[in-house]
Amino acid sequence: MSDLTDQDQIFAEIALQKHMIAQDKLERALLIQRCIANRTQVYMPIGSVLEKMGLLGKSEIDQILAFQNVNSCESADAVPIDNVLDTSCMDAVIDVVVSPDKMSADIIPTQENQPGPPLEVVKELLVAYGIAFGMVSDTELDEYLKKSPLPMTPFTVARGVPPEQAQPPEIRYYFDTDPLRIGTLLEDGTMDWKNRGDIPQVQPGDLLAEKVGGHPGRSGTNVLDVELLPARVKAPQLKFSKGAERSEDGRQILAKVAGRPNIGPDGRIGVCAVLPIETDVGIETGNIEFDGNIEVNGGIADGYTVKGRSLSTREIQNAGIELTENLVCLGGIYGSKIIVGGHLKASHIHNSTIEVIGDLVVEKEIFGCTITVNGCCMIAGGKIIASQIAAKKGIQVKDIGTPAARPSNLTVGVDFKFERDMLACKGALAEFEDRRAQATEALMALKKRMDQLDAELGQVAQAQDGSMVQKRQLEEKLKSAAKTLTSENRARVEGLIADLAAKYDALDARVKAIMAEDDFIRVQVAEQYNNAKNMAEKIEEVNAQISVLEEAAKIDTGIPVVKVSGVIYSKTTVSGPHKKVIIPQEMYGVRIAEVQEDTKLFQMTISSLK
Repeated sequence: MSDLTDQDQIFAEIALQKHMIAQDKLERALLIQRCIANRTQVYMPIGSVLEKMGLLGKSEIDQILAFQNVNSCESADAVPIDNVLDTSCMDAVIDVVVSPDKMSADIIPTQENQPGPPLEVVKELLVAYGIAFGMVSDTELDEYLKKSPLPMTPFTVARGVPPEQAQPPEIRYYFDTDPLRIGTLLEDGTMDWKNRGDIPQVQPGDLLAEKVGGHPGRSGTNVLDVELLPARVKAPQLKFSKGAERSEDGRQILAKVAGRPNIGPDGRIGVCAVLPIETDVGIETGNIEFDGNIEVNGGIADGYTVKGRSLSTREIQNAGIELTENLVCLGGIYGSKIIVGGHLKASHIHNSTIEVIGDLVVEKEIFGCTITVNGCCMIAGGKIIASQIAAKKGIQVKDIGTPAARPSNLTVGVDFKFERDMLACKGALAEFEDRRAQATEALMALKKRMDQLDAELGQVAQAQDGSMVQKRQLEEKLKSAAKTLTSENRARVEGLIADLAAKYDALDARVKAIMAEDDFIRVQVAEQYNNAKNMAEKIEEVNAQISVLEEAAKIDTGIPVVKVSGVIYSKTTVSGPHKKVIIPQEMYGVRIAEVQEDTKLFQMTISSLK
């Protein structure tokens, strides 16, 4: 580093000794510094070059400059860089011990049977160690130092104030958060459809929920006078959706419209408005799409669709229904395709395809249907005829089949929603991992190109320096021997100087091209790094979702049981998660269940229901 100024020399040595920069990075910065000086004739300190290259931050540069300017007991040349603070200059006879958590500081004599140093010397020593908060009074400290000899037990000279931890608030709800029941199953197996529970109703301005209690905590301070913030606690979020609004102070949720309050799957509190339809959903109304409760006094006509939060109607004929919550059909459902995010109850269902996230309750019969239920399927007083039904929480029915109908296929204990959600998560995970791998591969290629540019820049800069030196030598020779050179020799030397100038300009153009490409690549590196980082975050999110799904599946297990209070006809197939059985003959009052004999052996058993 012989070509550095004295100040740059000291700066570079401090940066290296303090491990703030690697040797190869410093050499590249020096190369860039020379290129800038050659091109612009402007000298840029090495610290500024390192900052512009992003190799050192401003705080690190200030720290190095502070080391350069430090004045201690002896000359700066005699003070080791790693020990600028030399407390031995104070002739201290005590040690200062700061606790690992910086919440207390003690002093203790270095030897036994020695007198205490003067108060001012000890105070200077504490200042040198950065002790600036919670110190004992001068009177207490002086009283300790006057003891002769000084006791060998530590004396606490400063204590910090720990932060007061925050306490999260709680959310208090002012409405029944789970009011709607699908009905009440009576002891005789019939369903009391009227006993659904009261549906809460609110008016605009009604208080729905609020945060109560909680404490924000208080900051503390350690003996080095550094503020200590209390640990962050995750406060419950007070979120709202349509039909509700947050108060100005953010601690309350208020009703914005009249309707039924509810809590969505994501915890958002909203008020669901009601759309009353006095006639059928048909030619007069057209298809219905409403983000709320839809109450149809008539039925859903052939070919129409209804999308909304919940629906109550009298009958559904060859329609398409998609709801995020519950469906109540007082009559029958015929030839329809239905997706329900909550519970479904109906009098009877014929020739329909249905998916229910909650429970399915049918009063009379299910005929010719394909149904998937993630809760329980209950037809306690009715029949299942010629249908395929999968119910995670089991099936309760009076009769299954008839002598003339094709057999039904029943599957119990299998969580279809878990399998579908897991499949979607695994597909997303594979996509994100592939995109992260692509970004990582692109990063490697870009960094390889940057290394190539670094090597080429070094070669070009050296060639540039060489041509400049040769040009200056020839110019000096031309100037000193101007009177002795023949015109022919003068022309030859001037030609060489011109060639060197052209070579320098060509090399300078190459330096600019290299640095321009390097800048472009650095932008691409940042983009690919962000891509890889984003994909890593998405992978983490999907893995978290998978973990939640798996944990939920362990807690909310399926029930592989079919209970038949009446008759089940032969050839009916009952499947569990691992085994299945085909009913060989008519049976009455039976319980069909998959049981686990040991860790690996499963078996379908048929027993009496009584």
